[in-house]
Amino acid sequence: MRRLRDTDGRDQHKRAARGHMGKLTLGGSAIHQTLHAEMKVRYESLKERERAHDDAKDAAVEASAICDFTEQMLENVIRDIDADLGKLDRAEPERNARATVFPEGFGKEIDPDGASQLDNLPTLRGRIEQVGPHPVVTETLAKFDAAVETFKTALKSEESAEALEESLFQEELQARKAIREQLEVAYGKLRAHYKANPRKAEDFFLREGSRRKPK
Repeated sequence: MRRLRDTDGRDQHKRAARGHMGKLTLGGSAIHQTLHAEMKVRYESLKERERAHDDAKDAAVEASAICDFTEQMLENVIRDIDADLGKLDRAEPERNARATVFPEGFGKEIDPDGASQLDNLPTLRGRIEQVGPHPVVTETLAKFDAAVETFKTALKSEESAEALEESLFQEELQARKAIREQLEVAYGKLRAHYKANPRKAEDFFLREGSRRKPK
């Protein structure tokens, strides 16, 4: 019997299970019917978990793209704030607004990626407030807060989607394991059934070098 490894993919597991099931249909006795039914449950379980994992993986890709986009939006808002404060400095140079908010330039604020970018945002907001009361500051804070909240929401969605994908992938791995275990159980039972010629059990499993190659 060709034994599957835990490193074999979903297709190898499905092929081994389906091949085993197909051969069992020709066995002609109750044990073959029982083993067929037992493997069918595990085969269908693997397919179901594959679909769930694939759907979760697609959702995680979408969530990641949304998160990337909202991060870019936040960075663009920070760039706009820099430009708006430059205009305020020209109108009221005594405020020294741009240097107050971006003492090392706005580039330092947008360099971090992903969740690490959140670490700098409270301090940045505090520096915006230090510019003092002004319509530009009020508008700037409103834009900044909206962009930050949108990014935080997207980041949480991405983290949740990735966690779900990983959880469902682990379920798929368990479903593959169940197929490997069932193949071993069936092999043992068939050898016992054909105790006069235990090698006949091999006929009900895919063999090494099977004539049909996986695509």
